[in-house]
Amino acid sequence: MTSVYKLSQNRIALVDSDALQRMCTGSSLKAIGIDHASFEHLHGLINAVREGRRFDAILLGLHADATPDVALISDVWSALGQRVRVFFMAHSTELRHAREALSRSAVGGLRSEVILSPASDAELRAVFHGEGFHA
Repeated sequence: MTSVYKLSQNRIALVDSDALQRMCTGSSLKAIGIDHASFEHLHGLINAVREGRRFDAILLGLHADATPDVALISDVWSALGQRVRVFFMAHSTELRHAREALSRSAVGGLRSEVILSPASDAELRAVFHGEGFHA
């Protein structure tokens, strides 16, 4: 299980190329009281940041083609002007690919922990708020 991370503003950028996964995870984030914005790709997040939107964490869905996405994280941090925590999510069938992409990444400071998807409301609550959170 990923360690607990306390959000300062409860603002998450949810990035996943799979529309159904974005919808399901977004619904779970909303259910546990986390404000988020969804993006199909990290380029959309970078554009939103350049337009002035701010986030204090990123939840990035990784798939078999994860390497290019992981490489863009430093561009997101650059646009934000700071390093925010990046949480990774992958289906068990794509977990090996996700871990390989993370291990090959030249982006420093990434944690290689991956949340298995689909994640339940309780699992996301534990990751983002820890025990005792009440929405």
